[in-house]
Amino acid sequence: MKLPKNFGGKGFASALQEAQSAMSRAKDIEGELEQERLGIDKGPVKAIFSGTGELMALKIDPEILDPEDTETLEDLIMSAVRDGFSQATQLRQAKLEAILPNVPGADKLLGG
Repeated sequence: MKLPKNFGGKGFASALQEAQSAMSRAKDIEGELEQERLGIDKGPVKAIFSGTGELMALKIDPEILDPEDTETLEDLIMSAVRDGFSQATQLRQAKLEAILPNVPGADKLLGG
């Protein structure tokens, strides 16, 4: 089968260049996410996460420490960890969507 004249033309070259640019930018995103800081405040429990979802710091108000009620503290910590990871995931997805909106197959990279 013979391909049409100018197959791929400027449209294909432009799409390829856009995809290469997006992939280059995607490599930079990981470094950007590592530098981001997300603060989570659950009252007496405060946490700081990186944009990659890594727990960077955890502070617990000593007033909440009650040997008779460790469940409340455990629940607050779990809630802070869930929220931090969720916010980091949303941040990553927003950054990827910003650079990959027109790249074929990008929805698979974004979990869509």
